[in-house]
Amino acid sequence: MEEKLNQSESSSIRFKALVNASFLAIGADIFLVLLKYFLSSITGSTLLVADALHSGGDLAITLTVLISIIVNHSFKKNRWAKHAEGIVALLISFVLIFGSFKVIFDVFVKEGTRYSLIPGIPLVIAFLGISIACFIAIKMSHFKRKIGEKHNSIAFIAEGMHTYSDFFTSLGVWLTLFLGYFSIHIERVMTFIVGVFILRIGINMFVKAISFFNLPEVLSSYFKKKFSEEAQRNIKRIWERFVQVFKRIGSILTQKILFPDDWILKNKKKLILSNILLVIMLYTGTGFYNILPYQTGVKLLFGEVVDMNPPGLHFHLPKPFGNVIKVDTQVIARVESGFRTNWNYKGVEPEAYLWEFTHTEGRFLKVPDEAITLTGDENLVDTNFLCYYRIIDPVKYGFNCENSHEIIRSLFCYEVHTVLAHYNLDALLTLDRGKVQRELIKNMKKAVQRIPVGVEILNVYMREAHPPIEVVPEYRAVASAREQKNEIIHKANAYANDLLPRSRGKAETKILESYAFAVEKVDIANGKTQSFLLKNKNFGKYKSVNKIRLWWEAVEKAFKDKFIYILPIKTKRRIYSSETKNKIKDVKSEKYENSLGE
Repeated sequence: MEEKLNQSESSSIRFKALVNASFLAIGADIFLVLLKYFLSSITGSTLLVADALHSGGDLAITLTVLISIIVNHSFKKNRWAKHAEGIVALLISFVLIFGSFKVIFDVFVKEGTRYSLIPGIPLVIAFLGISIACFIAIKMSHFKRKIGEKHNSIAFIAEGMHTYSDFFTSLGVWLTLFLGYFSIHIERVMTFIVGVFILRIGINMFVKAISFFNLPEVLSSYFKKKFSEEAQRNIKRIWERFVQVFKRIGSILTQKILFPDDWILKNKKKLILSNILLVIMLYTGTGFYNILPYQTGVKLLFGEVVDMNPPGLHFHLPKPFGNVIKVDTQVIARVESGFRTNWNYKGVEPEAYLWEFTHTEGRFLKVPDEAITLTGDENLVDTNFLCYYRIIDPVKYGFNCENSHEIIRSLFCYEVHTVLAHYNLDALLTLDRGKVQRELIKNMKKAVQRIPVGVEILNVYMREAHPPIEVVPEYRAVASAREQKNEIIHKANAYANDLLPRSRGKAETKILESYAFAVEKVDIANGKTQSFLLKNKNFGKYKSVNKIRLWWEAVEKAFKDKFIYILPIKTKRRIYSSETKNKIKDVKSEKYENSLGE
């Protein structure tokens, strides 16, 4: 009876010790998981996420061990309790196996930038944090094995060995962070190795969970009626070999990467001191910085500007004591009004950016609040402007304003809206674009002098100006009607310009013709008068000649249309006349027609 009481008392002491040790291990695992996730958040390292997942596997195993201890102590006779422990272990194994496959898959799929570390203070903090994680892992491994050996707990001894493997994964992360500080990147390889470790933990837990259910016996009892005893023995033998293969793989991996921790524990002070010195050296190294040829460095000490650094290698006290702001003083920067350029766009550019283009795709994205402007004739216009500037005073640019670039953009948008309010829409679309640009340059130079942002305005360009997209069809219709109106006006002016000079020319011609006719009549009358006077003068001297002339004129009038025959002078009748010429012509033509008819 006393032996049973002693056994129950020792069992109770063992149970309490193992439970307390499990809670301590769970607390340490939770701390490691949170620490590694925090370090991954400040560095953006996928490797630290994978290591945090590995520590989560340790936490899951510790929980499983705690459940097994409670179940074995409290529900020894209940069969379902053992099954419950197996179900929990099985679910945890599935989570770990899925997580390991995701980590390994991401190694081959994710971009290389996900696996590259950026030297700096966050990386030094991560290096210090992972050093602490290594120390906690080695101490917890030693503690768990010591507790397991003291209380004869195989589960605690196995958990201690697994925690020792977590120390080596953290040590691999430590080495990766150290090399990454010097831009030697092995993150992808180390992430793959950690993923394999997580997979090994998941497979071990899966095998352990399956062994809880005693699957070969269950299958043999289920298929007892369908299979012979020999087939059942074969199934059991195959299952045992399957379990042995996975155990052998786990033991091989453990033997290859693990070595006794006695040396680490004996030299822990030297290792801790060396690690602290290394952290201090890495922290001091963050004070070195390089200024590129197009930059100027503004050196700060406790937030105060103490120096301006030209291009080259320099040093400042590390953060938070000192800092440096690198300003691109030799780079021509620009601000955009009415649109934004998507520099990371990798799609196919549209063939043309027409007025009707909505800018929902492509490299240029519309900003309606800046683009739509009210003009002087109370119309709306959609404009895109560019303003180029250069930094001439890094201190003013970096410290006078919180975001100088956005302040310049706001000033530029204000000046654009102010200047366009003095122009008509048609002028903006046609003749006054250059005038608008010159006025904007002048106003922007004055604005950056009023607000000292340390920049120099170089140029302003109007990239695009057109009516808002909602009224582009109507505007084109109005423009077409206006063009038709101008065409009709030009045709009318052309007709008037042709008809009026021609009418004036004809009127002038008539006037000149009438003047010429009058001059002609006067001249003819004067000529006849002079002719008559000369004839009268001369005929008065020679009356016989005048008599003969009068006689011949009378004859000519009498025989105007008749044939005249003049006979010799001795005949009694010297002049004979016959029928008229027209009558003879008619008779001859009649005879000719008759002859043709015959």
